[in-house]
Amino acid sequence: MNAVWARLSLLFLCACLLYGNTLDHGFHYDDFHSVVHNPHIRSLGNIPSFFSDPTTFSVDPKQAMFRPVLLLSYALNYAWGGGHPTGFHLVSSLLHGVNAVLVSLLFASLLGDRRLGFWIALFFAATPLNAEAVNYVSSRSELLMASFYLGACICYVRYGKTGNWQWFAVAVGLGGLALLTKAVAVTLVGILLLCDWYAGGRERVVRNWKGYLVFSGLAMLYLLASRQLVGKALTEPVRSLDTQFWTQIKAAVYYLKLGAMPVRLSVEHQFFTSHGLLEGPVIGAALLLASLLFLLFRSRAKLPKLASGWGVILLAPTAVVPLIVLVNEHRFYLASLGLSLLLAWGMGRILKGNRGVAWYLVGVYTMILACMTFQRSRAWADELSLWGDAAKKGPQMLKPHLRLGDALSERGRFDQAEKAYRRAVDLRPGHPGVRNNLGILYSKQGRLEEAEVEFRQLLRVSPDVIPTRLNLASVLLRQGDWEEARDEYLRALEFDNTQGKAQVNLGNIALQFEHDPALALRYFDKALEVNPGSGVGLWGGRGVALKALGRVEEAEAAYRRALNIDPGYAEAWFNLGNLYRDNGRWEAAVEAYEQVVANSPDSPLSSLALKQIATIVNPR
Repeated sequence: MNAVWARLSLLFLCACLLYGNTLDHGFHYDDFHSVVHNPHIRSLGNIPSFFSDPTTFSVDPKQAMFRPVLLLSYALNYAWGGGHPTGFHLVSSLLHGVNAVLVSLLFASLLGDRRLGFWIALFFAATPLNAEAVNYVSSRSELLMASFYLGACICYVRYGKTGNWQWFAVAVGLGGLALLTKAVAVTLVGILLLCDWYAGGRERVVRNWKGYLVFSGLAMLYLLASRQLVGKALTEPVRSLDTQFWTQIKAAVYYLKLGAMPVRLSVEHQFFTSHGLLEGPVIGAALLLASLLFLLFRSRAKLPKLASGWGVILLAPTAVVPLIVLVNEHRFYLASLGLSLLLAWGMGRILKGNRGVAWYLVGVYTMILACMTFQRSRAWADELSLWGDAAKKGPQMLKPHLRLGDALSERGRFDQAEKAYRRAVDLRPGHPGVRNNLGILYSKQGRLEEAEVEFRQLLRVSPDVIPTRLNLASVLLRQGDWEEARDEYLRALEFDNTQGKAQVNLGNIALQFEHDPALALRYFDKALEVNPGSGVGLWGGRGVALKALGRVEEAEAAYRRALNIDPGYAEAWFNLGNLYRDNGRWEAAVEAYEQVVANSPDSPLSSLALKQIATIVNPR
């Protein structure tokens, strides 16, 4: 027994250390809305709402999902290490190590062969195909769900061997936690049925039908609750079902290829939809799958059937339910166990009786996989390396070029960013994100006329893209055309409430150009009404409007509210100094002006503040 635990400890340690180079990596795409900018995970007091409010999944309510246990893990992570990515990556590595151990325990028990179970776990832990699930923080849903899922399988297999209902109860509890982490856990009942078939044949499957009803009921309860809470069907289609069917025939073969040869891995595979059986790739994929099914049916060996069934069941939801992304690697995390099982079984059959040679080859193969995984993780270091790699491997895919442009723009590499955006425009001229981001790039460079052209081109096709209309208004304002900018902000309000952004800018225009503080105050109040969390700009502008209307105490309170949000907000300090000066509060005015100099020493406001201090201290 000590040798077994030593082996499992070694397995856990190796699986974790394999991803040691991920600890200094950053966050990526979906991480930003669900983790980095998600205010709900920043307080443990929000935990009860995770189980009743799907909008807590993201800073964007439109991204609502019902994954309360996942959010609970994020909140604990944040409480432990703040928002730094290292803590999140560390937890992902540890979860992968736990899952490797659970895989070994499950298959050692189910197959009655500890050596084979250990080999399966080694291949699972080391394959680069699982690098995305471990590197991508948002894929914790896969890792954490897998931990509960595998734990449920282990307890269920133990229940099958002992008949102890306590094991069954624990399996049900773990199955429920898996569902509350990610919906793909609805497949658990199929996997448990498969395990029963392997362990005891049809007789055991028939005998345990009541147990399947329990797990099926649990899955149905989860799906009904999710639909009720999220407010839309989980199966809301993004493409027609016939297109989904033909595309997934190709996808099945593509996953097999990735499992057998985990090379040219990418966050965005160059993979396209298919619309009918008569397409060449669909015909080829269908024939290959039919041949494999025929060979599987003719085979007397049960283990290849177990391996195939495992993969098919785990991928079934994404094959049936149309999702935006056609294929991705983190989706294959648990399903990859089918290929690991098949590989370990095949190696064991070939090297039967040559235990020393078998362990040597397993070690060599695992080392090769580990080196590939370590190398693959380097692509996940940051957004630039990730999307640069994806753009090279998927030159016909839109998203890599768009995301690469964003990453290059953030680093100030504007020429390269423009090239990436232009490539994305060539691929899909009407895509909202591409032209909007290209316009933002031109705006950053001061190329305002070109930015305006990009924003207007997009709005002619898609007039309801609110961020682009706000960006256009901002560019017009910078060009001095405040009347047209005002009109664009008003048009934005016709489509959406803009979360207070349009109202704040309209208030500033009313102050600066229309010289109408009463109108400005109405806009600022409206912004507060639609977005109570509006930032310092609103409170600063509101203070100016209130001062102009002679409501001095309220103006001071507004400036102070802005400074509570951002103590270094120089403009609020300057305006507060002016308010104190105009009301004869000379000492308070000097202190406010000194804060301007301290917080923004190189700004024009700092020079003005110094002049005001000199005038107060040394009046003529």
